[in-house]
Amino acid sequence: MSKNNEKIITLLKENKKTVLAIFTVFIVVESQSKRLSSDFVIFSALLLYGIFIKIFQIKSTSTFLLCLLLLVEMSIDYLLTGASISTEKAAVWLILFLGVGVIQQWRE
Repeated sequence: MSKNNEKIITLLKENKKTVLAIFTVFIVVESQSKRLSSDFVIFSALLLYGIFIKIFQIKSTSTFLLCLLLLVEMSIDYLLTGASISTEKAAVWLILFLGVGVIQQWRE
């Protein structure tokens, strides 16, 4: 591994909470946006989360907490707007992160 990669990983590890908070906010904001989501954004975010799992040693309980946040967001959105695009997008994110959490739990 090159020195630059080591520096980047060290920087990420030092700012773990900030990086994960920004990632979580991105997921919530993206699920609430009214524009249609592309598969590139979804799978890029999942790949990035997989990298974070490897770098930060994230446990499956943290992934399931993110799922709980998405479930609450989806429920509130459904109560306020009914079956809307943002409710569906939150449900898609929820299902994808549930899948990641189950695979993570299986590997632990």
